[in-house]
Amino acid sequence: MKILPIIAIFTNMMIATPATAQLIPPTPVKINTNNPSLPKLRVIRNGSTIRIYNGKIIKNIPARSLKVRVLDSQTCQGKQLQRQTLSGKRFLNHTIEVDKQTGNLAVGVLLQNCLKQNISAVFILQPKPNWNNYVVHRVAVPGEREINNRFSTYPLRNIKGLGFVDGDLIIKYANSDSSEAMLVYTSSNKPIGKYAGCVVTKQSKNHNICPSFN
Repeated sequence: MKILPIIAIFTNMMIATPATAQLIPPTPVKINTNNPSLPKLRVIRNGSTIRIYNGKIIKNIPARSLKVRVLDSQTCQGKQLQRQTLSGKRFLNHTIEVDKQTGNLAVGVLLQNCLKQNISAVFILQPKPNWNNYVVHRVAVPGEREINNRFSTYPLRNIKGLGFVDGDLIIKYANSDSSEAMLVYTSSNKPIGKYAGCVVTKQSKNHNICPSFN
């Protein structure tokens, strides 16, 4: 299978060269991708906005413009909901990456920040020429029920990092009990790729950190 080699490569990349894996640092610093065909990125306004500059056009993308329908999650008051539509609050550090093969931008976004349950999601921003516009794609995390539309996902509690390996998207995430896992989306004809599986990288009390299915 292809998943395990990808996980090994991505894990080594994050451990051996954290500076390259952390495309966006905690403080707003101008990013130099060392590739003239890729845009320069900068997080501004306390993480609420990404500024993209490609040499011609400056594009500001606010986190609040990214929305997704989250299935089987809790509100900040602890109420369980089958679905709720949430907007981004801020971009997560170390979870912004450009796919060098396609130019697509993957971003991790905090949607809900509260004591009961943090909720995060991953979006793919597919640029139009010169980044004068872009198309938003939601990366669907699978769950107990089949997701039958492109606007929904199951929640991620804590996204630790993401990156691309040969065009495949890898998302590292954790639960409140410190268990960790990686989701793999192999490259396909769709910008978000195709969900290929999950690998537990740090086991704790929760034995169900990977998505479960009926």
